[in-house]
Amino acid sequence: MVKEQQTTEVVVVGAGPAGTTCAYQLRKAGIECLLLDQAEFPRDKICGGGLTTKAYTLLAKLMPDFKYDYQSIKKVKVKMGNTVFEFEPADELRIVSRKVFDYELLQQYLQAGGQFKQGSFARYDVQPDGRILVTLKSGQQILCNYLVGADGANSRVRNQMKGTTAKILCLEQYVEKSKDAVEIELSSEKFNKGYYYLFPGVDYDVVGFGDQHTTIEGFRQILAERGIKETKLRGAYIPVEEVVSDLDNIILIGDAGGFPNKVSYEGLYYAIATGMNAAKAISEGTPFSKVNHKIFKKKRREQTLANLFYSRLGLAVIKLLARYPKVIKLGFDKAISPDK
Repeated sequence: MVKEQQTTEVVVVGAGPAGTTCAYQLRKAGIECLLLDQAEFPRDKICGGGLTTKAYTLLAKLMPDFKYDYQSIKKVKVKMGNTVFEFEPADELRIVSRKVFDYELLQQYLQAGGQFKQGSFARYDVQPDGRILVTLKSGQQILCNYLVGADGANSRVRNQMKGTTAKILCLEQYVEKSKDAVEIELSSEKFNKGYYYLFPGVDYDVVGFGDQHTTIEGFRQILAERGIKETKLRGAYIPVEEVVSDLDNIILIGDAGGFPNKVSYEGLYYAIATGMNAAKAISEGTPFSKVNHKIFKKKRREQTLANLFYSRLGLAVIKLLARYPKVIKLGFDKAISPDK
């Protein structure tokens, strides 16, 4: 039986923010691209959905006509034991529903004339001439010059190339909308390099928890301590180490490349930024490692900061600085402000 085969310049696996940003930029550059995802959109994806200043500023630069729904949040509340402090960031935080946001991003790409296919990636094979043959679970095959893995923390593209990589488990659930501030709880005694959080959304709030040893029982205890009724728990992995592809024409971006922030675990900014850089590398014929070198360098600095931040000493210093909210606010604003 002869398998159905088609050709294109680029196949992007994963239609989340990283993959859609990359595909959109390729389309705007006039490069033939097929965006592939196993899901039918809109699809539910529970997530804090926080867009920082640097994330929504970059998105506006790349897609100036893109409009999306969000909840504007102008207050952050942090708890550390009996110490509680609040501050107002210099700029708003935008909380989006990933089900709606990702769908709207995909529509932006389609309206620009992009091609999308619902299908599940199975494997890739490097051909003698260097091109990549992508095989779907349906048996269909697509021959391309570039393959971009943007298929999340459990990326099949990355797993074929590198195997299993380090990640943490986050557990989340929706709760009735009632808060007007992002809430964070840190503790060197209760949490191991992680935290509890609440993000106020458009139609609902999201509560979640993740650290090095996340368990369902532990999350249930956290919910009980806060008087939150358990509904439907959902889990998602967050990668904690970036992965460099062995080949210049296979690129890993977003969570598939291990790019979430190593301190906050926020991933939307890096999804958009690495999607942009992947499209630039392809359109210019430049290795992704070169185009994305500033982000790789930043990830190394983040790792050092994360090790300090989540140490007993680091958290003790933050608790001490809680007496000076302006200092905390200054550090927060710097962390989420657009790169210069």
